[in-house]
Amino acid sequence: MAVPQELPEGEGKKLLEERCVSCHSLKPVVSLRQNQGTWKKLVVKMVGLGAQLDDKEVDVATGYLAKYFGPESPAPATKPDSPEDKIAKRYIEGICSSCHDAALIRSTEATKQEWFDIVTRMNGLDAGVSQRDVDLLVDYLASKYGRK
Repeated sequence: MAVPQELPEGEGKKLLEERCVSCHSLKPVVSLRQNQGTWKKLVVKMVGLGAQLDDKEVDVATGYLAKYFGPESPAPATKPDSPEDKIAKRYIEGICSSCHDAALIRSTEATKQEWFDIVTRMNGLDAGVSQRDVDLLVDYLASKYGRK
C-alpha cells in the first residue's frame, strides 16, 4: 500500500495523488530529480504499465514533475510525522485500506464534520477504530484531505 507523499501545490499535484500513488509511493520517484524529457519518458512508460492518464494529463504530470522535481529545483522541505500522524497513517494503511483503495481516500475532500461522519459510519461497520483515536484520525484526514 502506498503512503501519501506531501507534494508542493501546483497544477498536477492532484493528478499525481489520484493516479500515481494508487500503485506506488512517490518518495523514490520524486527523488530522481530528472529533466522534462526524462520525466515524460517515465510517465509514458507508466501509462504503458496501466496508469490511467490521457495525453493532456501526461503533459500536466510531466510539467509538474519537471518543475518541482527537476535537476535544478530545490529539494522539497520535509517535516517528520508527529506521533499522531503516524497513528492516523497506520489506521489508513491498515484498516481503511483493507476495504478502500488509497486513491479513494486521498481523493475524498471532506470537512472535519464529514470526515467524522465517515469514520463513525465505518466504525459502525466494524472498522475497529477506538473512540480515543477517532478524533485523531478525523483531525488527520481533515488536515490532509479537507475541502480546499
